[in-house]
Amino acid sequence: MKYPDLLNHDISRVGLQESQRYNIISGKLVTDIVKTSLGPRGMEKMYIDILGEDTITNHGGAFLRKVDIIHPAAKSVIDGVNTIDTHVGDGTTSTAVLIGSLLSQAEELLKSGIPVAAITRGYERGLDCSLDALDSIKIKSNRRDKKIMKKLLITCLEGKAIFDLQEEKMKVVDMLIEAIYSVANLERGTVSIDDIKIEEKIGSFTDTQLIKGIVIDKTIDSSAMPKTIKNAKILLLNEPLETMRGKTEAEIEITSPAQMSQFLDQENNDLISLVKKIYDSGANVVISRKGVNELVQEAIAKKGIISMRRVKYNDLWWLEKATGAKTCKDIEKISYNELGFAKRVYEKTIGGDKMVFVEADDNLKSVTLLLRANSKRYLDEFHRNALNAFYVLRNFIENPFIVYGAGSAEFIVAQQIREQAITVEGKEQISMQRFAEALEQIPLTLAQNIGMSALDVLAQLRTKNNDKVKWHGIDSNTRKISDMSSSDIIETTVVKQQVLKTATETTNMILNIDDVFMKDLIDNTHCHIDGTVHAHHDGGKAHNHFEQEGLEQRQMHHYY
Repeated sequence: MKYPDLLNHDISRVGLQESQRYNIISGKLVTDIVKTSLGPRGMEKMYIDILGEDTITNHGGAFLRKVDIIHPAAKSVIDGVNTIDTHVGDGTTSTAVLIGSLLSQAEELLKSGIPVAAITRGYERGLDCSLDALDSIKIKSNRRDKKIMKKLLITCLEGKAIFDLQEEKMKVVDMLIEAIYSVANLERGTVSIDDIKIEEKIGSFTDTQLIKGIVIDKTIDSSAMPKTIKNAKILLLNEPLETMRGKTEAEIEITSPAQMSQFLDQENNDLISLVKKIYDSGANVVISRKGVNELVQEAIAKKGIISMRRVKYNDLWWLEKATGAKTCKDIEKISYNELGFAKRVYEKTIGGDKMVFVEADDNLKSVTLLLRANSKRYLDEFHRNALNAFYVLRNFIENPFIVYGAGSAEFIVAQQIREQAITVEGKEQISMQRFAEALEQIPLTLAQNIGMSALDVLAQLRTKNNDKVKWHGIDSNTRKISDMSSSDIIETTVVKQQVLKTATETTNMILNIDDVFMKDLIDNTHCHIDGTVHAHHDGGKAHNHFEQEGLEQRQMHHYY
């Protein structure tokens, strides 16, 4: 709707009722995209980008990040999912499902005449009740218990490519646990996921391995250098070992060939002097972010030193953590404290390419997970799965409380919210009850994704809730409702808490938007062949940027 006497001609107002309805619909549509990916029997999603490269994944957060969403409310859902992925690394699809369920319940309440303020307040009280319920049912565990870690990883990875495509499934689980154990401080209960480097290489998945140290996807600079060095002393450089063009304009006046030869000799002598300083420092491995010219490579090789050039900045950062080295500030004054130490540095051929392995000492915490797969598509998915697993283990070490999974925790929390809602007066009571119904959609979605009837499952869950055993959930293997307390399906409490908080906050933010003012988009931006880029309202308008005198023809448009 336009308001020419009030607003500019290119600004329109959507309207009160339409704004809320469009926001809710767009949020629900986004959540419906990944709803079928929930659980160990969830379906895969495929995204094909503008270059024709495809991504196949059942990771809700990864897929939603790929999709180009325009509507702001739908983007808010994706932001909420990304928040979960960033902070706890798991529960992205559950968050999307819960947001969609809360929006659906809110839509029905709005149609019944219940104001938004009562709905959002009821959702907030429902969130408080759900967090209290989780605190009452959570189970304290020992952060050093590897059996619990294995159960957590099996629950997390079941249905994921890195787990299902491996014949020896427990080998993957043990490898991931060992990686976390190598970098974790179990006494303080802290883990830095950044201490684990994930390297990818085409090959057989059975060759996936964990290296105590760092793997660098580079080769040793010269074939004349040694391929293996034990008890390595590593020097990290951020300076070039080659002649560089100056940043300021300078001129050197040379009047004879002898002066030219003298100038070149001096450049070489300066580089050789740097090599001498490196040798005198005791370093036998030199790793530089910048270039290393052939003269320096030859001089270094004669002294039995390994060099690697143009190594990524992140690799230098990992090498600092793995070897204790510090990037050299001044190559003219190399300090012994700047050197790092490693058991062995050697070159090895992996997947047809040469890579350098730096085996760190046991007291330094940094490892590399070398993933192997037969295609880049699977490598990307394995990378996502491994990160997922690392975050789950980190959450457990930092907060060693668990609940049983398969939708059992959500159903218990929903029942307790209903009991609390009875004590609340006014319309907020209805909102709290709807919050509980939305929470039940997680076990119901799990049931639907394995082919069970949602109505039958809901009736059975509510009937079994009166039994003494309360941990009833969806068993995807038997396709029945089972007691999860006797199963190995467990999850960390911190993920459940974060899912509830993020879903509620995202839903309330969308519901609190009651009007939208929008400036008209000019979507016919285009470029002329001469490089001129501009936009106009009439996409088919005949125009040009040239003087027409019968010689110059109007150029073609190349629309974005």
